[in-house]
Amino acid sequence: MSAGTQRSRVADQLLQDIRARRYGPGERLPSERRLSESFGVSRPVVREALGMLSSLGLVDIQVGRGAFVTAKDVAVQSQDAQRSLVEVTVMREVIECGVLGVATRCDPGAAEIAEVEAALAELERCVAHGTLATRADHRFHRAIVACARSATAVRLWEDFTGEISTVLKISPNGSTMDEATLERHRVLAAGVLRGEFEQARQACHDLHEDYRRFLRDLLG
Repeated sequence: MSAGTQRSRVADQLLQDIRARRYGPGERLPSERRLSESFGVSRPVVREALGMLSSLGLVDIQVGRGAFVTAKDVAVQSQDAQRSLVEVTVMREVIECGVLGVATRCDPGAAEIAEVEAALAELERCVAHGTLATRADHRFHRAIVACARSATAVRLWEDFTGEISTVLKISPNGSTMDEATLERHRVLAAGVLRGEFEQARQACHDLHEDYRRFLRDLLG
């Protein structure tokens, strides 16, 4: 089982425990050590799972003290979090697919093409070495959007930067990226570099649908 899958499993179980009021508002969750022993995972996996719940506003992580339940009504708050983050992925897909359509009808400039190629190469290095890919991922998708040569499109995209970071932090891949996800990014790049719109549009949909499916599974 991958670290991303383990992290999701731990976060999902803790969320169920909070919903069942096994841990009430203001109550401290067990320590990382106890949770790692209970779930049979490493402490970094537990730390990342707690980070997922923190990103959703369900726990407050206090340095030196531990993680505390914050939600007074977890069911309502988790539904609101799900709706908000799912809407972010919908808007990302709308913007990016629109950009792909524009970029395949009008050639991007040399600077835009060079940035897509450089961002993709950075992503490939991250995957090859198993290093953090969050910054490279942001760079890549911004480069795709910039291929529409529209300052408004880029501004709309950047307006979602905070929400996008939250989705990335709680996603199954977390801050790293697997080979299958990288391949979809290659197809996206081909959409603007070689005009392969239909394949790129499908890859764009698949990427965002993966996020939506994960959010629905996690938050129910």
